[in-house]
Formats: sequence, structure tokens, C-alpha cells
Amino acid sequence: MKFFWIGLCLSLLTLNSFAQDSNFELSGTVTSQTGDALDGAYIKIGDQYFWTSEEGFYSAKLAEGTYQIEVSIIGFTSLDTVIQLQQDKRLDFVLVQSVNGLDEVMLEGHQHKKTSQQVLYVDNEYLQDQFSGSLASSLEKLPGFNAMQIGSGASKPIIRGLGLNRVAVAENGVKQEGQQWGADHGLEIDALQVEDLEIIKGVGSIAYGSDALGGVVRIKNNKVPEDGLSGSVYTFAKSVNNSLGGSAQIAYKKNDWFVKGKLTGLTFGDYNLPTDQISYLNFDIPIYDEQLKNTAGKELDWYTQIGVVKDRFSSTLSVSNVYQKSGFFPGSHGIPDVSRVQPDGDTRNIEEPFQRATHFKVISNSNFVFENGELDVDLSFQKNHRQEWSLFHTHYAGQQAPEINPNLELDFDLDTYGAKTTYHHDFDKRNETQIGLDAQWKNNEIQGFNFLLPEYHSANYAIFAIHEFEASKQNLWTLGLRFDYGKIDMEGYYDPNLYEFLIGNNQSEETATAYAQRSQDLNRDFTSFNARVGWDHRFNEQFSSKVNLGTAFRLPTAIELGANGIHHGSFRHEQGDPNLNPEQGFMADVSLNYAENSWNINLSPYAYFFSNYIFLRPSGTFSLLPHSGQLYSYTESEALLTGLELKIDKEIGRWHFGVAGEYLYNQQLTSSRSRNYPLPFTPANNVFTEVGYQLFTDSKVLKASEVNINNRSVMKQDRIAQGEDITPGYSLWGMGFQTKLKFDDFKANINFRIDNLFNTKYFNHTSFYRRLQIPEMGRNIQLSIKIPFGQS
Repeated sequence: MKFFWIGLCLSLLTLNSFAQDSNFELSGTVTSQTGDALDGAYIKIGDQYFWTSEEGFYSAKLAEGTYQIEVSIIGFTSLDTVIQLQQDKRLDFVLVQSVNGLDEVMLEGHQHKKTSQQVLYVDNEYLQDQFSGSLASSLEKLPGFNAMQIGSGASKPIIRGLGLNRVAVAENGVKQEGQQWGADHGLEIDALQVEDLEIIKGVGSIAYGSDALGGVVRIKNNKVPEDGLSGSVYTFAKSVNNSLGGSAQIAYKKNDWFVKGKLTGLTFGDYNLPTDQISYLNFDIPIYDEQLKNTAGKELDWYTQIGVVKDRFSSTLSVSNVYQKSGFFPGSHGIPDVSRVQPDGDTRNIEEPFQRATHFKVISNSNFVFENGELDVDLSFQKNHRQEWSLFHTHYAGQQAPEINPNLELDFDLDTYGAKTTYHHDFDKRNETQIGLDAQWKNNEIQGFNFLLPEYHSANYAIFAIHEFEASKQNLWTLGLRFDYGKIDMEGYYDPNLYEFLIGNNQSEETATAYAQRSQDLNRDFTSFNARVGWDHRFNEQFSSKVNLGTAFRLPTAIELGANGIHHGSFRHEQGDPNLNPEQGFMADVSLNYAENSWNINLSPYAYFFSNYIFLRPSGTFSLLPHSGQLYSYTESEALLTGLELKIDKEIGRWHFGVAGEYLYNQQLTSSRSRNYPLPFTPANNVFTEVGYQLFTDSKVLKASEVNINNRSVMKQDRIAQGEDITPGYSLWGMGFQTKLKFDDFKANINFRIDNLFNTKYFNHTSFYRRLQIPEMGRNIQLSIKIPFGQS
């Protein structure tokens, strides 16, 4: 197989010389009705992105074919059209100024402001085409981005090998707050409701604070709809878990106000595995009918937004709720028992153990426009309620089932209040400064017959400033500063049943007391000061670069400071350390870009050094908690993380070629070289390749039709942390077809694809079920249809 891909790459280089004759130039200008050139207008041609020059000029080299074009810039009504390109063509656009003077905060999803950071832009159409059951898994084709899988309906983002509490997810400027530390549950985000999305790779701590070490997934759901009634209906089906779902969106705008509503529902059954047996803790566990029992689930999400847009003021109020329920494979909780995995005759039944999560969110975004500046005010409330249910069981005598909800094992109820204000001031066309205040308050309550995480209250206050200086059209400099003050107050928890159990097993009173005091009262303060400098430089029309240097930080979380119990989600006894310090690090990030003749190449090396990286480390001693195995302790160590990302896109006639690869290397840096293990939860080096071919280019019914074949090759992951297993490499093939159907006024986007085409048995190194030796899902056939209506 490797010879095939080597030959493909060589063919690309060879064909480039022959492709020049089949490429045509599409060029023109974008101006206002008064004839003024519009500098920085955003132009999307097919899947490629362009921006106009200072004179409003744009130019693109494209292969022969049919293209959909979208043109937009803040303050003007956007345009879209479809053209047939068979020769060099000039196409000028005249944009009409918006009556309401739309401001940046409301429409920034379609104008990508020049920035020194590395940013990947994704729209709703891409997410729906690539939808794989969750937000993170739907983005895995992007370079440097991986998903930590939790069954078939949930996942967490990993950017550059950093995940969990090291990647921030923000919606409309507000950072999502749940139980991010857990590897056994996903994001409470509806991927089908996302309008626009940006992935900021590299440290985003200056603007988003703690949790943004690896990057930021920035969701934008504040796009202003067009006048009148518009919307869409989206449906999909998946074979691997008999998934059925749909999402409906509707919007209405009149004069200077608008309202939007969205609803998503899906249900899925136990998912298929390409195996009939797994081995865990020396038990051979059968997988009946190659279906993993009790992995079914369901989800119901709704979202509403009302907004007003005026000349110098705009505001939106968004209210949303995400509800998720999914089962755990019975072998993932407690001691393996073959009888528990016997089929029950209903592949959609959700039995105990299962998890249930609800995330309710209210976000208010307001923007005030002044003569030389703008003020953004973001207020938010979030309620994240997560539960794990399992038939009551105790590992030691004396513990009685609770009278209320006796099978509720873990219950985390987190309330988060946030307030953020940012003032943007334009000194002139070349200098802009942002000054912001950011405050957040959390309250986490617990219930359940098991103990893992104590109750806590926390607060964080920050001030930050970012200045951008455009020295010339070729050079943009950015300087960012941030100071944080955080505090956490944790409640103690004493377990008398555990004390009696240990005394009965001949442990000393000192040892029994130490174990029974599951968490101590803790009140700590933290401070952190950080800085980042960035440089965006364009050498010429083809070559450009971005360089970022700076510091990074992350405050220790409640789980790292106060955990002490058996975490079924990680299959071990986890213990926090109340003396941990905030993570501190230094980062260097470079992005090199080349674009010409439909070649788009990006090479991104980066490096991070942490003075005290926090991670779970096997202690080398066995826990005295029954059935808990080895004790894992949160600890800190110097660490190095470095890597390289590569993305290549090329158009040759009707052909499209794409490659996205990632190389990761990291390790702990301790006083003993024999203990310099790699960091845990590190994805394996991987490369994704896709070849597409345009069909029906002359058809008036089937637009933007393409058939494609793809391959994901993942290397063996043998650079593992203590307690992890080596994961073999694998190669997955897939194929797909997509088209836009049009009959008169009727439109439909159709997407058909097959993942894991050859039903390959493989393991994902970062998967929740990896420790149980459970492989990933088998062959999946998926069909999705989107039908827009109204002004869309």
C-alpha cells in the first residue's frame, strides 16, 4: 500500500506540469455601489478561500468545472452565484451596503480577519457532510486534530496531542464548562446546529484563559439570517449502529430584528464490531453477533436565538439545551462477567450501567459601536448535570444503598456563571488594541453511592490586552498579555464505611484514617501572568508565514487536586494532589504556506516545553481499596511536546487531491532518564489522503457532484506512558459521493459515504474502550440529505 501512496505523490508532482494548460484564471473586483474598492472581502470558490487586495482585486487559478461562489464582507449584503468555468473569465461583484450596518460581532463567521495565529475555518455544510455522530469525530480529517472516542455517539477534541482540560471549546465567545477532565464522556455540543467554526491551533490562553493550552474550538452561532423566512431540514442514517436522526433549522428576519430556532434528535443502537471476542483482565468475553451490548443511546437538543441589529448596537440572546443518554458496555464497569454481556434481544435498549448528561446554556452577546471602537459584552449561565447509573454495589461491608436513587453511582451538578467585556479601539488603520476583563464562577455539587470528586466552589478573574500592528501589507505584529487570579474551595469528605473495612482487614488506624478521609478541606489561590507575540508575514503572492512565541498556563482542576476513588471511566483508582501548582510552559509555533496554480501547501512545526505538566502516573503501589488495582496519582513533571503538521491540496482538471498528516513526539523530563516516559493519551502519527473526481459538470440538475476515495493510515503507537498499552498501526479505506440536486426551486444536498470499507479490526489509542481491548466500529454506510428552503 505504501508504494501506492508514494506513486500518487510522484504523480502529483509530474502532473503539475501538464495541469497548467487545463487551469483557467477567474479574476475580478469587489466594489461598493459607489465604486469604492472593498479591501479584505471574503470570497469562497468551491472549497477554496480568497480575499481581495487593497484595490478590491481577486484572482484564482481553477480547473474547468462548475463552481459555487460566495462573496461577503462586514457591512454589506453577501452575494452567491454559480458559474461554469471553461476559459479565463473576469467576474466583478458590486455589493450593496447593509441597511442595518451589520457589525463585526454579528457576522465575523464569514469574514476571516487577518491574524498571526493558525486558524482552520469550517462551516455548517462541512460539518453536516462529515457528521460522524459527534462534533469532535466530524473534524478528524483536519490536520493536527484528533478525537478521543467514547463509544459511537460521543468524543472529545485533541489538538496536537493535547485534550481534556487542555483544549477549550467556546460558543459565541463563552467557554463551554462541563466535566472536561473525564475521558468517559463527550462534549455536550450539537454538531448539526453549529453555523461556523474556527479551530485555533496553538496556545489560545491570552483570550480564553486556562484550558486553552492546545488550542480553541471556537463555535459561532450568531450569523444574521437573510430577510424573510428561511431554514433547512437535515436527515441522516448510519448502518454501523442503526442510527437515525434529523435536524431542523428555521429563521425569520424583518427590519432590524430576527429569530432562529433549531431542533435535533437522534437515536442509535448497539454498534457493530469486526470481532466476536475480546480479552480483558485475563477474561475472554464473547461479543454476540459482533455487536457491543448496551452501547445504544439517544440525543435531543434544541436551540433558540433572538437578536436585534442596529447601526451602533447589536445584541443576541441564545438559549439552548443538549440532552444525551448512552449505555456503557457492561464489561467496562466492575469485574468482567460473561453473563452480563448476554444479548437481551433489544439492540436499542439502554440498561445500567449508563450515563446521562444535560447541558443548559444561556448566552447574551451585545456589541456597542463608537466612533473609533467597539465594546463587546458577553454574559452567560451554564448548568451541566452529568450522572452515571449502575446497579448498587459495594466493595466492602457496611455500605447501604441510598434510600433515594439507590442506583445513582455518580452525580455531578455544575453551575457556571460568566461575564466578559472586551473593548476594541482603532487608533488608525494599522493599530488596533483589545482590552478585556474576564470573570467566571463555578459551583459543583455531588451525589451518588460512590465517591470520586469532592464538592467545590471556584472563581477566576482575568485582565488581558492584545495589540495588533499592521506594519505593512506584508507584515502584521501581535502582542498579547494576560494576568489571571483564581481560587478554589473544596469540601472535605470522610468515608466511615471504608474506615471500618480497613480496620477489619488489619490495617493500622493511621492508614485507615488516611484512606477514609477521601478529600481534605482545601482553599487555594493561584496567579499567572502570560505573554504572546505573533508575526504574520507575506513574502510574495505565493509564500507566507506565521510565527508565534509565548508562554502558556493552566490552573489545576478539582479532579487533579482532590480526586480519590475508583473511576470506572478510567478503570483505576485515581488520587489527586492538593499541592499541585499551575501548569506553566513556553511555546514556539511556525506556519509556512504556499499557494499557486491550485496548489495549497501548509507546513507547521511547533514545540512546547512545560516546567510542570500534570498527568496521571502509576504510583508503583497497589491501592487498599478493594478491586481497584494499582493506585494512579496526579503528579507534575517537566515535559517536552513537539510535532509537525502537513496539509496539501491540489486541483488537476476535474481531480482533487488532498493530504493531511501529523507527526507527534513528547516525553516527560525527569531527573532519571529511565522514567522519561511519553505523555499519556497521545495520538499515533497519522496521515489522511483523499482523491476526488467531479462528475456531471454540465448538468443543470446535479451540481457540485464529486465521487471520492480516501485512506487513513495510522502508525503503531509504541511510545506510551506508564500504564498504557501499545496500539498496533492500521489502515482504513473509505469512499463517498456528494451532489447538490436542483429541480426548479427545489434543492437538496445529498451525501453518501462508506467508512471502514473493508471492515478492518483496529484500535484507537485514545479511545475510552482501548483499555478493555475493544476495537473500534466496523464498516459504516451513511446517507444524509439536507433540504434548504426560503432565502437560504
